[in-house]
Amino acid sequence: MNVFKLNEMQNVGKAKYVVNYCTGKTHSDGSDFYDMRIFKNKKIKDRFVKSMTKAADTARALDARDKRGA
Repeated sequence: MNVFKLNEMQNVGKAKYVVNYCTGKTHSDGSDFYDMRIFKNKKIKDRFVKSMTKAADTARALDARDKRGA
C-alpha cells in the first residue's frame, strides 16, 4: 500500500515555504517518516508539490491495477 501525505507551511523561521511529505517510509516503531524540503520561491515549491502529487497518483493507479489483476 502506497501512503502519501503532504503538508505545506509558510514563513517557518527564516524559511519562506516548507513542504513536509511522507512517501510511505516508516521509523522502526512504525510511525511515518516525513522528509522536508525548504523553498525560497513559490513557483519552484508549486512545481515540486505538483510533481510529488503526480507521482503519488501514478503509484496509486499502479497499485489499484495490481490489485485488480491479482
